[in-house]
Amino acid sequence: MNLEEILALLARFEASDLTGLKVQLQGDLFEATREEPMKSADKKVLTPTFTRKAEPTKKVQEEALAVEETLHEDTGIEIKAPMVGTFYRSPGEGEAPFIEEGDSVEKGQVLCILEAMKVMNELKSPAKGKVKKIYPVDGQGVDFGKVLVLLEE
Repeated sequence: MNLEEILALLARFEASDLTGLKVQLQGDLFEATREEPMKSADKKVLTPTFTRKAEPTKKVQEEALAVEETLHEDTGIEIKAPMVGTFYRSPGEGEAPFIEEGDSVEKGQVLCILEAMKVMNELKSPAKGKVKKIYPVDGQGVDFGKVLVLLEE
């Protein structure tokens, strides 16, 4: 994890009512705790810790390999997350999604939104093509470099 990813996690944690957060990404473990649940008038008391695990567990390695194999079965243009954030398929709640699987898209067309630290970032198509696969579900958190959309030229 880099500093930007850690700050994004802390911002999401601060905005929540959670008393603890533990996230493991690619062998990195991030933990943050709060003394007690948040009340609207309370100040936020955070105690973050960050540790690096030497080796991911065997289960994590197997799951990552399975996902990697699935991605390599599909060929095309991979649209990857340029940052850690929350994936949204539509511009707003109750609105139609930007794209559906099977849609044709033009270069520069908005494919989705990634929210990071309360900023909505539009991701645009780098090329003309057909949407072959949309990987994350609406509202899912995504990591930097995760494949979001697969385009077929």
